[in-house]
Amino acid sequence: MLDINCKQNLIDSFNTYFNNSICKCCGGTYDYKTFNCRYCGDFNEKLKTSHENIDSLLSKLTKDDLDKELYLYLYKASSINEDLKKEFAQFDVDIEVDKIINELQESSSYNKEDGKLIDFIFSDDLFLEKDKILRDLILRNVILIKNTLSKEIIEKVVSHLVLSSTRKISKNSNFFISDLGEEISGSAFYYNICLDRKEMDSFYDNGDIQIFFTLFHEMSHIYRTYLESKGMVNSIYDLLALKERLLSKYSLDIYLNDNNYVKNLHEIEANVNSYYLAVNYLKSLGLEIDNEYALTLSSVVNNDLTNVADPFREIDGELVNINDLFKEFIEDRKDLLDKYPQLHYEFKEEDGKVVYKSKMELVDDYLLCDDNNLEELYLCLIDNAAKNEKMIEKNNSKEV
Repeated sequence: MLDINCKQNLIDSFNTYFNNSICKCCGGTYDYKTFNCRYCGDFNEKLKTSHENIDSLLSKLTKDDLDKELYLYLYKASSINEDLKKEFAQFDVDIEVDKIINELQESSSYNKEDGKLIDFIFSDDLFLEKDKILRDLILRNVILIKNTLSKEIIEKVVSHLVLSSTRKISKNSNFFISDLGEEISGSAFYYNICLDRKEMDSFYDNGDIQIFFTLFHEMSHIYRTYLESKGMVNSIYDLLALKERLLSKYSLDIYLNDNNYVKNLHEIEANVNSYYLAVNYLKSLGLEIDNEYALTLSSVVNNDLTNVADPFREIDGELVNINDLFKEFIEDRKDLLDKYPQLHYEFKEEDGKVVYKSKMELVDDYLLCDDNNLEELYLCLIDNAAKNEKMIEKNNSKEV
């Protein structure tokens, strides 16, 4: 087995290597042959020195010199640098790491050494694919009050649950635990999720499953942000949700109203998704949950899991249709029509104004569209346009 001083030297070199793998000037990655940033050209002397030290130390070692901790370090380094992965081939890193994780999965309780390995495994969401079973077993043990790991480690495991999904949407997504206030259990902003400290404490101390409904709720918001930023549309609901967000952001405070909050499309969607996703996740852990209790935990209103497209909101004591409100709002906002290409399904520019497309224009768009997935969207838009035109004709006839 490796000399303790040599091992520490190797670990220190790996840690320096990891801490310098991202360019501090521009956030770019390095060419591991020149140690210059691929984007801004910055040269990293610490990265070069640590790389050379790792090479020098490992060239003198055999598999028998490596312990479980060092194998995890090798795995992390090889996941960053393909060249190192080739250099480490002699050590059978993937095979050995699989053995380590399998042994941890088969354990019913963890000693100090196991805890140290688990802490490393779930640091920096290193093993997003390799360790899902281990992650789920650990979280199940917390729910069943059979946990033997520290709160700090459990927080990293919870972070893994979130980031293994959100990092697929944005590599810059992050997870935080903080004191959010009396009434807030979680929040989502851009691609970041924050969980209230009390929620985390209740999970760790009491196995409270509310945490999963909160996390999946906030993850749903992240996914909605992603869809809107990419201009992706799957249904009429996607357009309605975007309209509501733009109205709340640029014009009217329709979110800041208790009567509207429970009807808010983004909140309804997040509640419904949290119900299904949390219940299914708990089932995957072998844990059944009473349906009424699950509805309560997910904040689904009136047990309604389907009707998410109610367009009416209360503003200054009056019931207002989001579509009518948005028509007035968007008229002079061509900048938003350009920024959100999905609005072009329903709107067009005419004489310097943004207006709804006519029924016949939507029919023409529908006939030219070769994407079968958009058929339902176009049929809804055509139906809405027909109703609006009929209403206009009716109002005009009354005026005459």
